Amino acid sequence: MTDLFEVNGAACVKCGACVRDCAFRALRMEEDGPRMAFPDRCMKCQHCLAVCPTGAVTFDGKRPEDSVPLKGLPLPSFESVEGWLRIRRSMRRFAAGDVDRATLERILSVLGNTPTGCNARALTFTCFPSREAMDRFRRSFISVIERHRDGTKLLPRWLAIPAIRMRKGDGDLFFRGASGMLVVSSDEAAPGVTTPHEDVTIACSHFELLANAAGIATCWCGFLSQVQKEVPEILEETIGLRRTAPFYAMLFGLPAVRYARGVQRDSYARVDFRR
Repeated sequence: MTDLFEVNGAACVKCGACVRDCAFRALRMEEDGPRMAFPDRCMKCQHCLAVCPTGAVTFDGKRPEDSVPLKGLPLPSFESVEGWLRIRRSMRRFAAGDVDRATLERILSVLGNTPTGCNARALTFTCFPSREAMDRFRRSFISVIERHRDGTKLLPRWLAIPAIRMRKGDGDLFFRGASGMLVVSSDEAAPGVTTPHEDVTIACSHFELLANAAGIATCWCGFLSQVQKEVPEILEETIGLRRTAPFYAMLFGLPAVRYARGVQRDSYARVDFRR
């Protein structure tokens, strides 16, 4: 079994950078170099792997030569990121066809790097990658809603009317005709999880940015969260998600609209500098 923290003695210059950057003081510098002194404190953030100037640290079997090097990496400028945020749009009209599967798999693998509170890493990404998969979900979705009618509680009009129209093939207000959907959920009962709702939101935001950069249109699916409040078993029966699990859904697909410019929202930011 590989040790959690391994040091290549020939490469280590004993600079102590890994020890100083260990926020929970799991590492300790000794005469022959740094070592993991308190493994129960380690949150597996991999800072020690990232900060080592000579690439001497291997963490949990992950070798420094397999990491993305910062030197020479073409990072976006502030202006390009600023422009990207100004032009982002929620797409509510999707074209026919599915998103390229290889591109989607690449995006989802990168989402393993999205930050979580205390580095808990307790997220699950449930993906419906194609229109065929989404159509099966839509049928299950409508079936659960129809079974929910037990005579004791009427569904609100905002839910009942779109559901009836969707069952008749007369529109899809819930999922906007998207060819795909990503449901991000958190296991809030897992060890170390402190911010499950925030973790889910951050992951969705990162998915949106990566998807848009790849030419994929996205839309935050607040409707699904609202439906679960009325039909608590909806995701449990359709995708096996526990009723209490924090989640959010993102629709995605090929864009049916090409916007010519961003909108103007800078004045909507309420900024309060304190002294």
